[in-house]
Amino acid sequence: MIKDRKKESIYSKKLAFLSLGLNALLTAVKFLLYPFTGSAAILAEAVHSSTDVVGSLLVIAGIYLSEKKSKQFPWGLYKIENITAILSSGLIFLTAYEIAKMIASPVANLKNLDIGLLAVFLMALPNVFFYKYESGIAKNLNSPSLMADAANWKTDTISLIVVGAGIIGAKFSYHITDRVAAVIVLIAVIKTGYGILRDSMKSLLDASVERKTLDNMEDIIRGFENVSEIVEVNARNSGRYIFVRAVVRLSVKGLKKAHEIAEQIERKIKEGIPFVEKVLIHYEPEQKEYQRYVVMLADREDLISEHFAKAPFIALWDLDIAGRKMIRHEIIENRFTGLEKSKGIKLAVYLVEKGVDVLYLTEELEGKGPYYVLGDGGVEIKKLNLRNLKEVIELSEKD
Repeated sequence: MIKDRKKESIYSKKLAFLSLGLNALLTAVKFLLYPFTGSAAILAEAVHSSTDVVGSLLVIAGIYLSEKKSKQFPWGLYKIENITAILSSGLIFLTAYEIAKMIASPVANLKNLDIGLLAVFLMALPNVFFYKYESGIAKNLNSPSLMADAANWKTDTISLIVVGAGIIGAKFSYHITDRVAAVIVLIAVIKTGYGILRDSMKSLLDASVERKTLDNMEDIIRGFENVSEIVEVNARNSGRYIFVRAVVRLSVKGLKKAHEIAEQIERKIKEGIPFVEKVLIHYEPEQKEYQRYVVMLADREDLISEHFAKAPFIALWDLDIAGRKMIRHEIIENRFTGLEKSKGIKLAVYLVEKGVDVLYLTEELEGKGPYYVLGDGGVEIKKLNLRNLKEVIELSEKD
């Protein structure tokens, strides 16, 4: 896969101009061959190739226009490639109409069939080689317009084989085989046009990318241990590129940490999925069935401490969010009181790791280290004037 944007552009343009030149050459040969053989199938192929020339011009125009940047189109003009592919399909259907008219016209006198058959064989060879060459590069570039052009070359190859079979039948006096060959060419042309139109319309209408690609994105997101739930993942094509939007629930507190994880997810998706242009990660907090509260105690019983880091005990309790009833309660020792330095910051980190949602305090922490640690961890600090634990728990049940 080519990842350099400048190289992508150079490859696309070179390939499109090469396709144009080869199409023009083969079209001229087919039109010269028709009066020489009188074959309706060859004339059908000549008309088909003439629309391929116009299609190649559309591909070139689409590649150049899709690279333009504009403030009016912040998401890019990549879909111009899809539009040119749709125009190409329109030309293919026009070809089908012209071929159908030829089939209905009177049978011409067939002649010089040996030379005609040799010419058809010689034209088929560059078709096969160029189809394989262009389709490989088009897949590497993920270019809808080049893929449509490669599909045209494949159809041309099949058509030439059918035309050759028709000429062989006519050589053995089965002149109807020339008309049958023209009908088969008609069917192949219609099928190709429909396939290009369908895929391009899906992209223009923002249809989702295939399920396999979405599954790969979800696997990448699940690889992050802090992702507790994937709410949704959507992705759409725009020209050769993919735009992704995902909603995830994260088991972390604090916007800074959540934002870091979201950026890591974006990076991993771009690294793991080809042609991803933009990734938007919307993160939500993990849905909990309870809220965890904390208050600092001066003793193991009931007395509220006036200090944060120096308080000897910590009271923790969980309230059922739905019923606002206490479902868990414990009093533990503050193991950081004996530290000489950073006892407040270490206690704050400990409370964040314990999953605390609300901290009741009598002491003012604003502007101090623990205040920022608690804030980054998503802990809400509430000022308190009460003196005993029972009253604080009753207050939490009413909040």
